[in-house]
Amino acid sequence: MNVKGGDAARGLAAAAILGLVAFVLLVQYAPDSVAFSPNNYGWNGLQGVASTYRVNFTTSLATVPPGSVVVVSQPSINFSASDATAVKSFLLGGGTVLVADTSGVANELLARLGSGIALQSQYDVVDRTYNWKSSSVPTALVLPSAKSQFRFLANVTGIALNKPSPLIVTGQAAALAVTSEFSTYSTPDGRVVRGPFVVMAAQKFGSGTLIVIGDSQFLLNSEWTVADNRVLIGNLFANTTVFVDASHWGASSIAQLKAEFGQAYSLVSAVPMRYVAVLFVLGVALALVPSGERKTGRGTTT
Repeated sequence: MNVKGGDAARGLAAAAILGLVAFVLLVQYAPDSVAFSPNNYGWNGLQGVASTYRVNFTTSLATVPPGSVVVVSQPSINFSASDATAVKSFLLGGGTVLVADTSGVANELLARLGSGIALQSQYDVVDRTYNWKSSSVPTALVLPSAKSQFRFLANVTGIALNKPSPLIVTGQAAALAVTSEFSTYSTPDGRVVRGPFVVMAAQKFGSGTLIVIGDSQFLLNSEWTVADNRVLIGNLFANTTVFVDASHWGASSIAQLKAEFGQAYSLVSAVPMRYVAVLFVLGVALALVPSGERKTGRGTTT
């Protein structure tokens, strides 16, 4: 029997397994600079929110469990009819969907849902009077009438935004927060339109709630603790599980890999797949033990 050859094969198998484990751990925990990554500690990361609440990333809107929160942030891939069907079913089952967008891609999802909310993504609202740093980052005030309708607005007076898009609100939808009368946006033909503008709105779908904020950066490290943003996010995310949609981001990202790992783990953890996984691990472990050591009372075969 070629023991050296067998040991070499086992060594390669062990190295491959350890390499795979190291890769998974790096993806899960190593700091990075990928936008919207939970491991990104920079201004454009989600580390703050992801480390405070139970945040997962999903690549399938149809697999999100009922009663949780779905976040759609700055999508770049269009939404299909099946996406809208999954989201509407989730809403009617009591779920909450938070859309934070300035790209306008989310308008397709909003339209397919039959929502009365639409993003005017071609405009950026500025305010030289009411802002938290400069005119491009205005502060919007929550409408008192909205607080009586939506409990997640408790103790929320103003929200900080970054180059927000104004919203069109019709039908059953309700305006939640508006910019000041001093806010403006400019049209392509040079016309200046004056506020106030609705920048946050909501609509009930059965026992669920759709919330739209015209700001794709609302949850990022640079913004989520400014004004009453943290209070609003806590009202929405505390005591539940949050699923950030990674399936409508164009380029492959760390968040998408995390979503794939999470869904694979959920599959393996299910019955009876968990038993298959245990048997697989035991089989690998046995394969890595030198054959001579598996023979009780006998030395290594040469």
